[in-house]
Formats: sequence, C-alpha cells, structure tokens
Amino acid sequence: MKKICMLLMVLLLAGCMHRSPYTAFWIKNSRGEPLYLQVAGAEDTGNRKLAIIQHGLASDMSHPAVQAVKKAFLARGYVVITFDSRYSLGKSGGGVLRARLSTFEEDLRTVVNWAKGQSFYHELFALAGHSLGGASVLVYAAGHPEQAGILIPITPVVSGQRWEDFCLSRLSFCRDWKKDGFYTYEDEQISYQTVETAKSYDALRLGDKLKAKVLLIAAEKDNVVNPGDVADLYEALQTLKRLAVVPESGHNFESLQNQLDLYQAVVDFVP
Repeated sequence: MKKICMLLMVLLLAGCMHRSPYTAFWIKNSRGEPLYLQVAGAEDTGNRKLAIIQHGLASDMSHPAVQAVKKAFLARGYVVITFDSRYSLGKSGGGVLRARLSTFEEDLRTVVNWAKGQSFYHELFALAGHSLGGASVLVYAAGHPEQAGILIPITPVVSGQRWEDFCLSRLSFCRDWKKDGFYTYEDEQISYQTVETAKSYDALRLGDKLKAKVLLIAAEKDNVVNPGDVADLYEALQTLKRLAVVPESGHNFESLQNQLDLYQAVVDFVP
C-alpha cells in the first residue's frame, strides 16, 4: 500500500508541476527595470497565507526546485508568488553576466514591495529560495524579522567564501572560471565577480537575527553547495528549525523522486 501511495504522489506531482493556474504580471523596480512574476492560488478566496519563492543563479521560475516548493505551498492553501530575477535566464532579462547576490536581494525587495499593495498580501509571509536565491531570502528575513514567519532556504549558498572553497576543491571548471573571469552557460556568460562580491555575505553571522521558523534543505549529492555547510548553518540558527536532506539528489533536484522528496519536506513543515 505504501508503494502504491508513493506512486500516486509521483504521478500527481508530475501531472501538476507546470499546470497550476496563475496570473502573470510585469512590474518595475525603482529604476523602471522590468520584472516578470506569476501569482498562483489567489483565485481561491479561502487562501489567506502568502509565500514568495526565488530561483537561483542562471535559472528562472520554471526550475524544478521552485516548482516543487510552489506546489507544496499551494497544497497548504497559500497564495504563491514566483518571479524571474533580472540578469538570469527568465523573462525579466538583463544578461547573466551582471548577476550578483545584491541584484537578487534588490529583486526580492521589489517583489515584496509590490505584493504589499495587493489584496492577498499577508504578514507573516513565507520565503523560499534556491541556491543564490536561498542566500537572498536569508538576508531579507534577517533584515525584516517582522515580515517573514517561515523561511525555506533550499541548498542555499551559505557564504561567498565557502561557496568558492567548495567549488574550487571539487570542480575543475571552477578553477577555470576563476582564472578566466567567466564561464559560458546556455550561451550566457557568468562572471566570477558573482562569487567574489558574495564574499561579503556569510549566513552564519545571521543566526541570531533570524526569527522565522526555518526549514533548511540540503541535497545529499550536491556538488555546488557543500551539504556540510548547510549543516553548519543549521547549527548556527537560534530559532525554531528543521534540517531536511534530500537523498540521492544533486543541487538541482533533477529527478522526479528528488522533486517529490523536496515537495514532501515542505508539505510536512508548513502549516
């Protein structure tokens, strides 16, 4: 019976991952630069909770981690905002070469400020972010403890220095990336300055500033973010917290089983 239930869950997630109805919006930041976002769940007037999810570097809102977590929040009755950060691969545009943690933080602030003017806005809201987006939501939640009640960093960059150390120790392309100053991914150039400028960030120093209830998610076979660094962050947190390790998963939760495990971890955590 357990295997049958698991199979049904896999089929449900596969069938619904990209089919949730949504409303699309184009908004602008303070300099008039466009951001594309989608709002799902607002059509259900019974939804009285809000979640905002941010993708990672050289990605967009269609990323498997974003979609799995979005589905989990919708299953729990949340209105869910997903968006394409600038300087990434989504519709907001701008070219990945200019992506920095600071641009991710700015885009998240733009989206939150827009949401404050919408009828579905509620505090305390939930924040989730993958990879560099995980770092972004950690910084935002530490700076706005009165707004964020739930925080879900998914394989987050824990610090710029740790990100570099792990990457250089594990992947030859990282050594070439640092030497050349950029590497090419899906016809886009990613600057090593993205790593260098992130070295001023260290989530371990945010532990006493985070008041939200935190679900930290690590991937067992992550070769981008050290699962041990995520465990160290968990130990540094001084709030209600849980650590979930998705088995047999890489950084991007490639398999349907990885996505189901991620989905289930979030469903089990959020009210």
